[in-house]
Amino acid sequence: MPIDAPTLTTALSPVLLILGLGFAAGRHHSFDDDQTRGLSHLALAFALPAALFLSMAHFDRQTLEAQAPVALVMLAGYSGLYLALYALLRALHRPRLEAALIGYTFASSSVPVYGLTILGPIYGAETGSAVVGLVALITNLAQVSIAVFLLESATSTAAQRPSMASSLTRAAMNPLVWAPVLGAAIALTGLHLSPYVAGALQPLTSAASGVAIFAAGLVLATHRARLTPLVLIGALVVMALQPALFYAGMKLGGLTGDIAHATVVASAFPNATIALLFAHQYRTAEPEIASIMLLTTLGMIVSIPLTLLAAGYL
Repeated sequence: MPIDAPTLTTALSPVLLILGLGFAAGRHHSFDDDQTRGLSHLALAFALPAALFLSMAHFDRQTLEAQAPVALVMLAGYSGLYLALYALLRALHRPRLEAALIGYTFASSSVPVYGLTILGPIYGAETGSAVVGLVALITNLAQVSIAVFLLESATSTAAQRPSMASSLTRAAMNPLVWAPVLGAAIALTGLHLSPYVAGALQPLTSAASGVAIFAAGLVLATHRARLTPLVLIGALVVMALQPALFYAGMKLGGLTGDIAHATVVASAFPNATIALLFAHQYRTAEPEIASIMLLTTLGMIVSIPLTLLAAGYL
């Protein structure tokens, strides 16, 4: 897909503007911690899941069935990379808690937050929603659940450690997992969603991306950037290594088309906000993770156009 300045501006400017508004509101203490958590919860537990449910429920069945190879690349690029980074950090004698947290930060993705706003203007609403739905499904079910298991294992006694099955069950209960799964099930079975249900959810879905991005700005405003070696390495992994792995996976698999292209572009998105929430919960590497998030968020002005250009060679 050719790159043009108006398309990129349409895709990136709403994110940067709303993020900036959220950041300014956070700096001016317009929202306290409880209000910030409330906005994030509204976006991640209600608005975004509703948007993903509607998008997946209206998706074309044949197109959805054909995305299994893309989903495998996502699984390797997100969950596989996380496990590899965790093993590498442990080999470098990093503590288990730090390895689990830093590895997740490097491999995580904010696609569920920014995806609908950025990918829609570039590839169309249907393709953007499909990629966001798949990423939300895989990262929550096969990455966040692993992160929770490793983090809890590092901080609990043997009797308190959760099993992988319980971590997967907890992840499956996340609305960002079951909502797109339910929508995909409706599409795959050939059922048609009632227009009354779609119409009832539409006002909530309209606010999804805006509220999520604004809340991300509020979270970023609570920390100051630190340019340490760990932060710079993390930013390079997020903005360069991970997109390169996704591109290689698509190329080796011979995968083409808009969804494959959009998946590569999405791999250059900033790391997930939940990484900072984990850091705050476990009191580990919080300034560094916040700095990686801020750097990769600003860096997507460069990383997204470059991966968009690279995706054109698939």
